[in-house]
Amino acid sequence: MTSLAGVNLTGPTGAGWCIFVYNLSPEADESVLWQLFGPFGAVTNVKVIRDFTTNKCKGFGFVTMTNYDEAAMAIASLNGYRLGDRVLQVSFKTSKQHKA
Repeated sequence: MTSLAGVNLTGPTGAGWCIFVYNLSPEADESVLWQLFGPFGAVTNVKVIRDFTTNKCKGFGFVTMTNYDEAAMAIASLNGYRLGDRVLQVSFKTSKQHKA
């Protein structure tokens, strides 16, 4: 098992495991992430990152799950998953230090 010392895998409140989802289509919305991750366990929050001017998805979003094992299973199952004409990249979010 690899060491994760010094890597913050939880959200800012520590209320769950934050998952990074990349390569979403511009039309993607929060309901898509709820539908994808819901079957794996308790999802507490989803957020699609949107372009401020067009309100289109910027290609990524975040999902917060309460249980580590469920989050890990979701990542293992959905990383490489084909959604429409795109292949998703799914992983635990890692925090960048000192980002304002």
